[in-house]
Order: sequence, then structure tokens, then C-alpha cells
Amino acid sequence: MEKRWHIQETDDASILDLADRAGISSVLAQILYNRGIRTNEEIRRYLYDDMDDLDDPFLMKGMKKAVERICRAIEEQEKIVIYGDYDVDGITSTALVYSVLRDLGGCPSFYIPERQSEGYGLNADALQVLQDDGTHVLITVDCGISSHDLIEQFNQSMDIIVTDHHMPPQLIPDAYAVINPKQEGCPYPFKDLAGAGVAFKLCQALWQKRNGKTLPGYVELCALGTIADLVPLRGENRILVKEGLKRMKKGLNTGVQALLTSSGLTPDTITAGRIAFTAAPRLNAAGRISHATRGVEVLLESDAGKATSLADELSELNKERQDIEHTIAEQAVNQIEEKGQSQDGVLVAYGNDWHSGVIGIAASRLVEKFYRPALVISIHDGIGKGSCRSIPGFNMYEALKSADDLLIQYGGHTMAAGFSIVPDKIESFRQRLLAYAADHMTEESYIPEVVIDKELQADDISLQLIQELSALEPYGMGNSRPVFALRDAVISECRPIGRNKHHLRLSIETERQRLGAVGWSMASCCANVLEGDTVDLAFTLEPNEYNGIVSPQMVLQDIHRQPQTIQLDRNVMVDIYMALKHCIPEGGLPVWQVQQRLIDAVHSRYEAHTACAAMSVLREIGVLDVRELPDGPIYYFPALTGKMHLEASATYGKYFRSEGGR
Repeated sequence: MEKRWHIQETDDASILDLADRAGISSVLAQILYNRGIRTNEEIRRYLYDDMDDLDDPFLMKGMKKAVERICRAIEEQEKIVIYGDYDVDGITSTALVYSVLRDLGGCPSFYIPERQSEGYGLNADALQVLQDDGTHVLITVDCGISSHDLIEQFNQSMDIIVTDHHMPPQLIPDAYAVINPKQEGCPYPFKDLAGAGVAFKLCQALWQKRNGKTLPGYVELCALGTIADLVPLRGENRILVKEGLKRMKKGLNTGVQALLTSSGLTPDTITAGRIAFTAAPRLNAAGRISHATRGVEVLLESDAGKATSLADELSELNKERQDIEHTIAEQAVNQIEEKGQSQDGVLVAYGNDWHSGVIGIAASRLVEKFYRPALVISIHDGIGKGSCRSIPGFNMYEALKSADDLLIQYGGHTMAAGFSIVPDKIESFRQRLLAYAADHMTEESYIPEVVIDKELQADDISLQLIQELSALEPYGMGNSRPVFALRDAVISECRPIGRNKHHLRLSIETERQRLGAVGWSMASCCANVLEGDTVDLAFTLEPNEYNGIVSPQMVLQDIHRQPQTIQLDRNVMVDIYMALKHCIPEGGLPVWQVQQRLIDAVHSRYEAHTACAAMSVLREIGVLDVRELPDGPIYYFPALTGKMHLEASATYGKYFRSEGGR
């Protein structure tokens, strides 16, 4: 579907003043202005801050007391256990604190709960085992802030130090020390650290206390957790990720290097975005399919061969995770479509014994396909465990709250949440959510929005601009890659690319240059965007190297084509159907070859868009079908079992021309 474009407002005088003061182009000045970075000091900090600009970790409430206790435990060789979470933030935080304590002379161990049987955070059985095992100091990472009762139960037998970044509840745990920049009374200036960021501040303070020096290295572990946890890449998060990426490119951590290599990343291709989509899911797969301990082990491994073996094991787990998730997502999509619910305000799908470790990802797939808030529920032993993903404008936590009388428990945030429910209440729950959506959403809410930083002219697009924009990296949550718009671009080439022909390649010609564009998973646009069309493009920019030549490339976010005059009636449909019969052999033919053959065959009678619209009608009524093959989709004529009705096609209804005209 076409997306709504929201073009950022401009203040030309302010933009030019900002560009002049900072010695940058008006394009970069516009982007910084859009992000609220408008003074010389804000620009300097945003573009040039480094590790020396991080705030003193001892500003964090509870830090001094925690550091003194941990240092005493190291000196006296007391038993220290790090208790982490099973997601990437928890895994990296665990590996980070473990590494630093080990290198400071301590003898730490770690514990991460099993996702399916123990769930998130501290649990009584695990704490009892750790207590019985003689633990003196327990350090939580990326969890613990909501475990008041459990910590009260065990804080007499061991000293519990909580490090967390989640929003604290009203009742803070009575732990030995609590380190969380979001807790009331904490003067630490930057509040948006990930769990790995809070753990890094603890490590900084420990190293400073023990050695009187700045913490050397380790920041790539913090960067990996920060990228994966989708915290805003602003302020200290930006510094930590930027420095961590530098170390990753140098391969300074054996375990991290093995993980990146197994993910197909090289020093030239390591970015925050690629890590989020390749390396982070491999660590996540450990906690979802096997046990998160495997993720910690690869990050701690110093032997290159063993690290490679462990990283490859995570890659296999990730493939298994992808297969399971694909199956569940496909079943969920089919369930929603078969019930005719794809246009509902909220989507709810459920199944027996769906793997609860991947239902959150399956919910994300539903959001991607239908652009609706989505909830996926796995029913096991008479209990439904659900995971939710949302879209802007729909507060998932508040939606669950509106139905809390139907739920066993729930929790989460605006965009993602989880819950449990008795299966026979699922339909009542769905109806309650639909009512919530009706009260809080509009028809426009269900159209995806693209925020455009600036409209460009074709001649503005250059490698020089791309190089200047690289100063904005690393990109991520809260610091997205800038999106531009190009108006009235004339398409000179439009074709599907990739092994399965799922992606799109466009070219446009200008007086000065030929510009290329790629649209990932956008090959379906070839049915509506044809050579010679005039379109508006929304895109990001990146360099593209091919045969040793580097050129600017647009990465498409959306295409708006100008309205076409298309008129269909039964005679036109019969004529185009007969032409198609001559274009498609019995065994079928690749989709885009069929399209081009048909356009060429009927060009003297029908405009190209009319031919493509007619093919859409034939697909919608079942006369024409698509079969997915390894080399891409093909069109073929299926065996027909009944009479086909043109009126059943939405496309035909849109373009139908009656004999007397419309």
C-alpha cells in the first residue's frame, strides 16, 4: 500500500543560519534541525562527542555503595553471581560484567533463566539454588527493578545489587544497592541507557575504583546490547555504539568477531542497522530456541576456533528459529484471512502449542503484512500466552489494561507487551480490543507514514552528500537514517531482482546522470510502476559499488505514482485474456516476462497500465495464478472449477466502464 508522507516543516532562514554557523550543507543542517539539534554546542556534542565525554559513573545513585561491596568481594574472593536476562541486552550485559570482574581478579559466575520454564527476571527457585550454593553477592543485569518481594525474601542471605534500566515501579526493591538512572532521586543526567549501558557504567566505576584508570575496551559488548534493545541512539548511547562499532571493525573481541563473521559481516559492512538484523537475532535465538547461556559463552570465548564453532551453532539455532517463526506467522496470516479479519482494527491469532519463544516475532510479521496492531497467542496446558506488537497511535499497554478483567496477567509498553489468558476468553478479549481501537484509532491511523526530512532535486544526489551524511551515523531508534523525496522522476527502467525476484530495481534519467534505486521486498510494485511513468520517490541514500565503480543509490521507502486513466469492461477483459493465452506457455512463465509480453502484444490497443490492471482482475477472480519457484514467481492458468465473475474483482469494480460511461 502507498504510505502517507509527512514532510518536515522548514524554516529556511534558520536552516541557512545553522548551515553557516556549523560550516555544513543546508541538507545536513535541515536534518539536524529536524532532530532538534540547533545550537553550536548541540551540534558539536552530536557530531564529535567521544568516550571522554561520558558522565562520571559515580553520579549514578547507588553506584558508590555497589562498587565498594563488589570490590570487597573481589579482594576476599567471595562468590559473585551475575543474574541476567535471556534477550540480547541481558546476554551482553552478563558477558560484560563477567569479563570485567574476571579481569579485575574476581571469580564470578552467571545465571540466566530459561525462557519457557522460568520466564523473565528473578524467580524464587533460582534464587534459592544460588543461595544454597553459597552466593555472597548477586548482581542483576537488565532485570530486578520490579522484584521487590523476591529481593526482600533473599536479601538477608546474600547482598543483592540491582542494575536495571526499565521504568521503576512505585515500590523499589530493598536491595543492598539499586543502580537505575530512571529511579527517583538519581542525578545521572542521561536516563535512556540500555541494560548494557547501565552495566557498562558499573564496570567503569569498578575499574576506576580498583585501578584508578579509565576502563579499557569492553565497549563493543555494551554497543551490541544497546543496538539490540532499541533504545534511542542519542546522547551517551550514541557515543557507546559509535565507539563499539570502531572496535568491532578492528576485531578486538574474539567472541564478538566470531559472531559478526558468522552473521556475514565484514569490517566494511559493520553498521548498527546490519548488526540489528543479522548478529543480534543470532544471540536472541539462543534464548528463544535453546538457552541464552550459549550466547554468553560465545561472547566470553577467547579461543578463535571455539568461538567460531559456538557462533556457527547460534547461526543454526537462528535458522531453526526462522523456520518455526515462518510456520507460525503463515498459520496466523491464514487464520486471519480465512476469518475475514484482515481489516479489523486489531488482529488476534492463536494456536495450540505454538512456540512461545517466537510468537512475538510472528506478531511483528502480522504488523508488517497488514499494518494493524497484532497479538499472537500460544495455548498450552489450558493457558494462552500472548505477545503483542503495535503501530503508532495504538497504546498496546493501555489496550490490555482496558481488558484486564479478562486476563490472568499482563505487562509491557506502548509498542510491545505480553499477557496470559484462559483460552475461552480469547474472543471476548478480541472484541474488547476492537472496541478500544474504535475509540482511539481513525481510518488514517492504519495507513503507514513516512517522515520526509527534505525534498531533493536529482542533481543534489551525490557521493559527496552521502559522505557528509555519514556524520549522522550510527543510525537506530531515535536517530533514524534521513529520508528524502524526489518529485516527478521519470522511470527509465523497472525490474525485479534477487534470487527469488522479490526485490525491485529502478533507474531514472536526468540531464546530468543516471540514478539507480533499490526497493527491498518491493517487486510487486512492478505491476503498477512501468517504464516511462512519472513518480514521486521516498528514499534513503547509500553508496553502491558495482564492478569497482561507486555511485549513489536510493533505497526506496515508498513510491507515489501519478493517477492513470484506466477503463475496463467485459470486451477489454476478453481481449486481454485471449492475448495472455498466447503469452503464457503451459508450464507457466516468470511474472515479469508475462507482463512485458502482454504489454508488447496489446500496445496498439491498450495503454500499458490497462493491460496490467486487467491481469490483476484475472488474478483476483482466479483465472490467473502465481506459483512461487526458487528462481522467482511464475504466472500460469490453473484448472477452473466454476464460472468466474468479473464483478468479484475489486480492481474491476474500480476501473469498470459501463456502456454509457460512468
